[in-house]
Order: sequence, then structure tokens, then C-alpha cells
Amino acid sequence: MTNKTPFALCIHGGAGVITPENLSPTDKKMIKEDLILALNAGEEILAKGGNAVDAVTAAVVALENSIHFNAGKGAVYSREGKHLLEASIMDGATLEAGSVANSMKIKNPVLFAKSLLGYKDLIMISGEAADNLAEQTNHELVENHYFDTDFRKKQFLEAKKISETATFLDHTNLKMGTVGAVAIDRNGSIAAATSTGGMTNKLDGRIGDSAIIGAGTYANNKTCGVSCTGVGEYFIRATVSSMVSNLMEFGKMSLDQATEVTIKGHLTKLGGEGGLIAIDKDGNINFSYNSQGMYRGFVCEKKKEKKVYIWDNEEV
Repeated sequence: MTNKTPFALCIHGGAGVITPENLSPTDKKMIKEDLILALNAGEEILAKGGNAVDAVTAAVVALENSIHFNAGKGAVYSREGKHLLEASIMDGATLEAGSVANSMKIKNPVLFAKSLLGYKDLIMISGEAADNLAEQTNHELVENHYFDTDFRKKQFLEAKKISETATFLDHTNLKMGTVGAVAIDRNGSIAAATSTGGMTNKLDGRIGDSAIIGAGTYANNKTCGVSCTGVGEYFIRATVSSMVSNLMEFGKMSLDQATEVTIKGHLTKLGGEGGLIAIDKDGNINFSYNSQGMYRGFVCEKKKEKKVYIWDNEEV
């Protein structure tokens, strides 16, 4: 196939209550550096003619390995003091998908989710069964305490002081960040991936939108790829990621129109907060959110640009 589509990649590190006065210059610098590392990881694959699935996986792995986001190493604590991880990925060329929820041992859940793309009888697996399958298929496993960070421990203890049973959403602190990536490669194929530790003090066994295809992650070469971040229950009820695609395919909307209707209309009316990143089949990029900010960035071959943002159109 002739290389005719300029590649593009966008990433996110969470949306929520992010204000300039509450984000220290040091934190801002470290978060920017990690976002750039993730963009570079995905860009390197796309620039060499690699595929979108590999690119979004590489970008999300980089974010999972950062302590500054709520995924992988920086994941929040559940109600029982555990880290319960989830991730999903979708290939827009084949509509194959892979998903994992409530893993306690998989170092990089997105890599495991990616490995499920080849299965014909399995898309989503959770808990101990997921960790067992990961072990059988030679994925890197770690003890649950590997995911510990001082920041999340402090956050968890503060949450317990307020309420033993309340759920504290990952968007209520600065280093919140469900992470995700969407890419289009030079062959015009689209992929999307999302990874998270969920919500602070969440009930063990709870599953959010990041593990659910059509809610937190969706990709279809006919339309677009989408990765979401925010309060998972609302994104599940609003079927956010697939709604954007459906509005484009069946409602004949543009990417900007579809994301506006979905986030500013449908999700907001339900009471949900958060955002999404998206790329359409023509390589157009969209960041749509109804919160105060969203950690995000993109690299675009056509425009020869690489930028990182937190607030509205203000480059970091």
C-alpha cells in the first residue's frame, strides 16, 4: 500500500480540576517531560512506517511507567489498599479489541490488552484470571506494591479520613491521570488505547470506562479513534467513545461536531465530567473536555508540530 496518509498521534494524561495556581512549576515541568517522552515513543514507530496499534501501545506504556499519572506505576489505591489496573486497546482496521480489568500484577496492562487482539474467543478478562493468563503468556508481572507511590499513599490516607466508603475521583487532584493515546499511521489505519488505576478508594471489583470498548476506547478506520478520561460511570452510561464514531458514520457529522455533541451535550447533561482525545480518518485531531483542564499533547507529520497543553490552547 502506498504511503499516502501523514501520521498523527495524540495522548492524554487525565482531565479534571487543574488550575494554574495549584500546579507547581516543578510538577508542570515533570509532567510535560513525561508527556513528551510518550509522544516521542509513539512518533518513533510511526515515523518509521510502523502501525497505529504499536504506536499507541508504546505511548501508553511510557505513561504507565510514569509516577505522575493514574495508570501503571502511579495508580491510585482501592478501598482495600490495593492497586487494581485496567486498560483497553482497539484496532480500527479490523475492529479487534483487547481489554483487562482489576489486574494486580501486570506491570503494563496495555501490553497485555494488546496481546488479546489476536484472540477470537476473548476480548475482556479481569482479576486473578487476567493475571494468570498474563503469566502463562510471558508478560512481565510485579508484586502489587510495585505500583505504590508516596503521593497516592498520602491521597488514600486523606480520603479515608474523610470517608471510609466514599469514592474519590481521579480528577480531583493534580496528578490524577487516566492515560490514553490515539494514532493514525501512514497507511491510514487508526488505533486507540486507554489505561488507568481507576478512582481513589474505589470498591474492589469496580470497573470503569477505560476497560470498556465503546465507552473509554474506540477505533474505526471509517470514522475515528477515541480515548477518554473522566468519571467512568458517566462515560459508560453515555457510551462516549463509540458515540463519537456513530455520530460521524450515521449522523454524517465532522469530528469536531461529534465530539462537541458528545462531551458538551450528552455527557454534560448526564452530569459527567472529563474529556477525550480523537483523530479522524483524515488525520484531524480533537481535544474535547468539560473540565478545567486536561493533560494532552500531539505530534502531526503534516504540520510538522509537536505540542503539549494543559489548559485551553495554552501550550506548556
